[in-house]
Amino acid sequence: TALPRRGDRLHAEVHGRFVSVLRGRGGALHCIDSICYHTGGPLAIGDIEEVNGDLCIRCPWHDYDVRLEDGAKPYQSMKFDPATKKLVPDGWKFTRNTQRMHEVVLREGAAPEGGIWVRLSTEGKFESDQFAYNDNAAKNVARGDRTFAPDGKSPESPEKSGTSGYKRSGEVIAEMRAKASAQKMPPPPALLTQPATLQSLHPLEWRPFRLLSKKQLAGSVWLFRFALPTDQQLGWSSLRHVRMRIPLPKMDGTGPAAVEREYTPVSPLGRTGSFDLAVKIYPEGMLTARLAKMAPGQLVDICGPLGDFTFSWSAKTLTRLVKSPLEQTLKFNSIVFVVAGSGVTPAIQALQDWVASGRAGRDVTVTVIYSTRDEDEIAFLPELRQLAQQFADRFRLHLAVSQPRTDAFAEGHRGRIDEKVLQQWLGQGGVDTLALVCGPPGFNEIMKEALGNLGFAHVLCL
Repeated sequence: TALPRRGDRLHAEVHGRFVSVLRGRGGALHCIDSICYHTGGPLAIGDIEEVNGDLCIRCPWHDYDVRLEDGAKPYQSMKFDPATKKLVPDGWKFTRNTQRMHEVVLREGAAPEGGIWVRLSTEGKFESDQFAYNDNAAKNVARGDRTFAPDGKSPESPEKSGTSGYKRSGEVIAEMRAKASAQKMPPPPALLTQPATLQSLHPLEWRPFRLLSKKQLAGSVWLFRFALPTDQQLGWSSLRHVRMRIPLPKMDGTGPAAVEREYTPVSPLGRTGSFDLAVKIYPEGMLTARLAKMAPGQLVDICGPLGDFTFSWSAKTLTRLVKSPLEQTLKFNSIVFVVAGSGVTPAIQALQDWVASGRAGRDVTVTVIYSTRDEDEIAFLPELRQLAQQFADRFRLHLAVSQPRTDAFAEGHRGRIDEKVLQQWLGQGGVDTLALVCGPPGFNEIMKEALGNLGFAHVLCL
């Protein structure tokens, strides 16, 4: 009963090691090190999603996926093709010994014998071992608060553990339930509906913004509109984004923790009174599942703008802050966006700015290569078609669907994008073309490699 639904999770400290128990497919339980093997990110609060048919949890810090079945990291490999003398995709493979998994057993009945029992894995070496006992890294799971409930045991007294070497967590659950019943849990701040003073975004301060409306764009992609003061606009340079924060009730009833994600506004940067965010909704997502349930009038914390890029359409330059105060400035005559899924949003923002620039951007040609899983997931298709019609001499659109639902899709490429497809659409690159890539990590790596092989000198991942 502690984890009734798929995607539910429970965090605990077992003999000083921070672990999380998650509910997966078919009611299966998985126990995994809470802290990500890669730089100690808060893996346990990440979104749960399918990657090539496998259920994975994605670290919110760097978008690294970890397979729940065995803790392996999935990636798309490359191989050398003797015929073309180039690297080509070689399917999905897995890096082993990355995130340590532990044995978890659900025993029926009441404590002390019943409940969720965990037996720690100790064999071999895993990359996540370096962070598994780190208190500071563990606190990041709750964004600065301690969500890990002590189990009342210590490494010095292993005899207090249950039978067969299992670590009992039933006492932990009972303790948390007792605290929760004794203290009424406050409603999450992001779901309050009381009036709030409209204010502009701030890059360093969390400020509440009221949801005005929401609508489905395509498949799992929804558009959320938030209020600004009537005379305020975003007014940023394009390729900037915001960070959103939604609270999560702590299981011990002491208060809310929070989960954060970054999104790129897709409304015109000069529009006053509101701004739009396009968000891909994951049913088991820690943030997006809660955002999808919000009603107009409710509040969510947002800060921004964030980002290291600055466009100048008149100068035809992209300036990137490499490391303050060092900057890298790239000149271009044409831009290519190669995007996948919700990675289309930076391209949409830049295209809004390109159109608004008028004469300043008329000498720049833009190509958008847009890949989705199926045709139902293609967001902003009417807007992109309109640009292709309105600016036929300066704008080109290429679509790709990796798993088309029907044979009726004939508007673009059927299958995954690879170097051969890119060459058909783009030809050979050069120093005056800027290639910007945005999508899942595996997609970004393959596209960056392929574009480099085609001679594109300036390839950046957004």
